Amino acid sequence: MSIRARGSRLVAVMCAAEILCMTGFATYPALLPVLRAAWGLSNGAAGLIGGILFLGYVAAVPLLTTLTDRIDARRVYVCSALVAASGSGLFAAVVDGLYGALVAQLLFGIGFAGVFMPGLKAMSDRIDEGLQSRAVAMYMSLAGFGLAGSYFLAGIVSAHLSWRVAFALAMLGPLTAALMVAVLMEPRQPQPGVESPGFFASFGIVFRNRAALGYTAGYIAHCWEVQGLRAWMVAFLAFAATQANGGRGGLDAASLAALISLGGIASSIGCNEFAKRLGRINLVTGIMVLGLALGIASGFSWRLSLFAAAAVVALYYATMMADAGALAAGTVAAAKPEQRGATLGVYSMLGYGAGLVAPTMFGLVLDLAGGSHRGTAWAAAFAVLAAPNLVAIAVLRRLAGEPRGARVVARFGARLGAQRDLSRRDGTGALGR
Repeated sequence: MSIRARGSRLVAVMCAAEILCMTGFATYPALLPVLRAAWGLSNGAAGLIGGILFLGYVAAVPLLTTLTDRIDARRVYVCSALVAASGSGLFAAVVDGLYGALVAQLLFGIGFAGVFMPGLKAMSDRIDEGLQSRAVAMYMSLAGFGLAGSYFLAGIVSAHLSWRVAFALAMLGPLTAALMVAVLMEPRQPQPGVESPGFFASFGIVFRNRAALGYTAGYIAHCWEVQGLRAWMVAFLAFAATQANGGRGGLDAASLAALISLGGIASSIGCNEFAKRLGRINLVTGIMVLGLALGIASGFSWRLSLFAAAAVVALYYATMMADAGALAAGTVAAAKPEQRGATLGVYSMLGYGAGLVAPTMFGLVLDLAGGSHRGTAWAAAFAVLAAPNLVAIAVLRRLAGEPRGARVVARFGARLGAQRDLSRRDGTGALGR
């Protein structure tokens, strides 16, 4: 089997494993109403259980991803998948209230931190550079199938069996992924003689790498938008339905949100294909400008109709997901091979850190602007959700873009070369006169 064929097979394996690892990601949010009632939780306690997954992820991801510069990322992935499975397993077997749920969700978050970016690192270390950009975009994007499947599996199983069975089935996903990676991925040791950075040194690596820092700024804005919209999309669509029906609901907003979330998969993979033609920086800039406009438009779309609100939000979500693959591929390309794990660790930690804060900030803006029953409050919250694109564009183009002087030199060199070629062909010796 050729090197490229082996690389393509590995990409398929890692994408499938990532989808499987996502099976427990949305199990608790999907079952939140059921568990809140069964355990007598307040809204704050129920929200804390959901949020602690991201806290576990943000705390663990720089450590675990940096570790992949010291040992084979395959080992980190397999062990972390088992930790993620144990989180779902605790829910299925023993959890019966707030404190047990906090421990289980924290475990899943820590485990997921060791499979998402370390899985990307393990894959990118083993494939040809010519395949990396497309492979990274597919890996980042196809996880959306796992997210949608997690919602679907939890809802169907809990409705016909029980919520514990739903968590038990969710546990099988990471276990299967661990087995796939252990069997189908060849071991690979870090390059001999390469000194791996420590945890705190990894921050210095990223902040000294201008291009990586620029893409990280883009990812922070991306996660801010994505996690903020995912948290409030259902509530906004329900508000739009109420306005359209004269104060009555009647819409399955959760199902509509699930359909909208699938639209981001194709946009992320498809837009990354244009990166070579347009330039990755130009592509991401264009996506963020469009996202800024659609984010603001989403806040006012309820004024038109429910269909318009759903359509604009769907376009907004597809746009915000469109730069996921390009940002990750740019970060992988910008990082030195021996520092790729540390770079991806900080990249992911800062991005998900923004995603942890965004839903709370969105809700805070809603409250300050008059509450979720006021359309102007939704408009203000969506504006805050989209605004970081402006900062990200400036930082990305400043740090990751080609310096202006280099562009001038390159253009001058190209023109000079063209003149030399022309003079050689027509024998005029134009450059010598």
